[in-house]
Amino acid sequence: MEAAIRIGLAIALSALVIALFRLGRRKPASREDEEGPRGWGSIVGNALFLGALWALVGVIAAFMAIGGNLVDAVPPAADFVEVRDELGDAAPDCGPPGPLGKPHLVEVVHSIDQGPWLSQAADAFMEQCPNIQLRLTAGDDFETANAILRGELRPTLWAAAEELTLRYLEIRWREQSPELLFRLDERRPLVRSPLVALLHEEQFRTLQAIREADREGLGFWVDALCPTIPRAPALDGVLQEDMLPGTWLDWFTQRNPPPPPDSRLAAKKKRSTPGVPPKPAALLLPTPEELRSWGRVKLGFPAPTSSAGGMSTLLLMARQYLLAGTAGDISLALEGEGEVLQRWMRRCNAGRDEWFASAFLLTDHVFDLGPKSYDGVITYESLVFPILARLKSDELGEVRVYYPSPTIVAEHPAVLMWPDDGERAPALDAARRWLQYLEREEVQRSAISYGLRPGRLDRPLGAFDLEKNPFLDMRRFGVELEPNLEEPPRPDGPVLLRLLELWRDATGRS
Repeated sequence: MEAAIRIGLAIALSALVIALFRLGRRKPASREDEEGPRGWGSIVGNALFLGALWALVGVIAAFMAIGGNLVDAVPPAADFVEVRDELGDAAPDCGPPGPLGKPHLVEVVHSIDQGPWLSQAADAFMEQCPNIQLRLTAGDDFETANAILRGELRPTLWAAAEELTLRYLEIRWREQSPELLFRLDERRPLVRSPLVALLHEEQFRTLQAIREADREGLGFWVDALCPTIPRAPALDGVLQEDMLPGTWLDWFTQRNPPPPPDSRLAAKKKRSTPGVPPKPAALLLPTPEELRSWGRVKLGFPAPTSSAGGMSTLLLMARQYLLAGTAGDISLALEGEGEVLQRWMRRCNAGRDEWFASAFLLTDHVFDLGPKSYDGVITYESLVFPILARLKSDELGEVRVYYPSPTIVAEHPAVLMWPDDGERAPALDAARRWLQYLEREEVQRSAISYGLRPGRLDRPLGAFDLEKNPFLDMRRFGVELEPNLEEPPRPDGPVLLRLLELWRDATGRS
C-alpha cells in the first residue's frame, strides 16, 4: 500500500511540474491590454499557476515525509555471523545448516599441546564445512576441569590430554550434580604422547649407567624421583627444607655401576694390536667430585593437584612403591599402606618450594633455569620438540630424551559434553562430524609434524612420507621412533582422589 502511495505522489509531482511549465510559458499580454482592465482569462490563468505551485509544494512535502524514496530504504537488520563460504557449498558429510541458515557453533576446549595441530585442521574443516563454526580454546586439563566444575565453561566438546583427568572430573562432577556430563566409554582418542624424562646430557648418561647397574631399586619412578629415600623413612629430626631426594653421589655409589674403562689401557692395547679395529669407547661418566658438585637429584615434575602430567607421575610413583612392579590392585594397596606411602612422599617432596602448575610451563622454563635448578623434567614427549627445535648446543648444551618403562601415554581423548541435553543436539552432531574429520588418515598423518603420534593409525612413524617429521629430525636427542611403551591400568576416580589427598597432606600443597 505504501509503495502505491509513493508511486501516485511521483505521478502527481510529474504532472504538476509539466503544468507549471506550460503556464509559465503563456504569451504575455500586449501593452494595450496591460493598460485596460484585466479579463477573466488573465485572472483564471494566474489562479491556476498559483494553485499548481502550492500543489507542487504539498506533493514534495508529502513525498519527503514518507522518506523520499520509491521503495523501502531501511534494510533488515544484519546477522553478524562469521561465514567463510556459501552454506549451500558444504559437502554432504557436513550435515544441514543451522536455524535461519546460520552455521552451527561448536565450542571446543583442548589441551595446549594439541593447539597447533587442531588450529590447522579446524581451518581446513571450516573451509570444507562452512555450515559448522569451530571456536577453539586451549587450556591445561585441571584448569579446564575446575572451570567446568565451577560452571564457568560449558563446551560442546573437550579434547583433554589424559584419560585420568576425565576420570577425576567424572567423580568430582557426581558429587555436585546428577546430570550426565559425558560418557567415558564413548571417548575417542585422537593423538598419543608418552610421558618421558628430558635431561641434560651428563645427567642423562649417569642415569643410564645407574639404571643399567640397578639391582636394588623398584624402578625408575621411585628411584629417579626419590633416590636413596628408604621405603619407611624416619621423619624425626629432619627439617622440612631437607625433605628432598638424595644426592647424585650417594645414588651413584649406592648402585655402584661399573666404572668406565681406563683410557690409558685402551691406548696401550691399541698400540700392541694395530691390526684390530678399536671398539667404540664407553660414555665417560662424571668423577666423584663432579657428582658431588651436582648436589641433590633435581628431576622435576609438575604439581599433581593441577596437572595431568603431575597426576600421571604420582600414579606411576605410587604403583611402583606399593606394588613393586607387580600387577596388583592399587586400590587395595592404598587401603593397607596409604599412610606409609604418605610418609615416604613427605620425606621426598615436602621440601620443594616451587611447583609448576603444568607440564607445559615446567618444560618451557626448565632449561632457562639451567642444571643448577633442574637436572631434567618429567613431561610429555610432544612438549619436548619445541625445546629441541630451538636448542643450540653452543649455548645450552645437549639434552636427551629418556623413555621410562612403564609409562603412561596420553591419548588425548575427546568427549561430547552434556550428551543428553536435547537443546545441544545440533551442535553435538556437528561436533561428531568434526571428530570424524580428525580421524581421517591425512589429518592424523599431519599430527606427526607437530610432534604428536597418530592415535588412529597403526603404522611406524618412519613409514610416513612427510616434508617435516620431527621424530626423525630429533633422533640425535634420543627421540625414538618406536619405543617400548608398557602401560599400567588406569584406576577409577576414587583412587585418584585418594592419591591427591595423600600428596596434599604430605607436601602441604593445595
